[in-house]
Amino acid sequence: MKKLKQLTLYIPILLLTFTLTSCGEDDETPLEEDVFSGCCSGLTSFGEDVDNLDQSQGEIIADNIFTPNGDGVNDYFPIENIELYNNHEVTIYSIDDEVVFQSTDYGSGFNNLFPVQTQGQFGVDGLADGTYKYKIVVENEETFKKSGLFCLFTNNPSIEQNFAECDPLQPGEFDQILTGL
Repeated sequence: MKKLKQLTLYIPILLLTFTLTSCGEDDETPLEEDVFSGCCSGLTSFGEDVDNLDQSQGEIIADNIFTPNGDGVNDYFPIENIELYNNHEVTIYSIDDEVVFQSTDYGSGFNNLFPVQTQGQFGVDGLADGTYKYKIVVENEETFKKSGLFCLFTNNPSIEQNFAECDPLQPGEFDQILTGL
């Protein structure tokens, strides 16, 4: 009888232990990854930015989202005023730090804009929608270095995505993909 009482005392403890250890995340089920996480954050991606450049010709500004889908609106990664500074380099990286584009003459023609790959309603050849990194250097990294994250978003495949924190559109611009209109 004493053994039965001890057994009834230990059974709930064993059940509780089993329940706690078996209810963890299932290693077989992959977690859904947000390929756009961080792209509108304003964070730098390659250390602190450096700005010892006289930008009186125009401030260098990189937007954090664009929609390269071949519709003629917001199709290239915009870097305002970069063409005003001759000695510059623009490098685009995948989220895994793989170089996917590099130019020392950004903005001087369509072959010097990102992406250079063919664009269409189903996206950009060889580039997935998601977060990418950029680094802009003028003269050298001690004079001007700006880096950050941006979204490449063609809505292929079609997903609902909220880019409210990005504020990507300039006044008067209209991009159906971002507004949903």
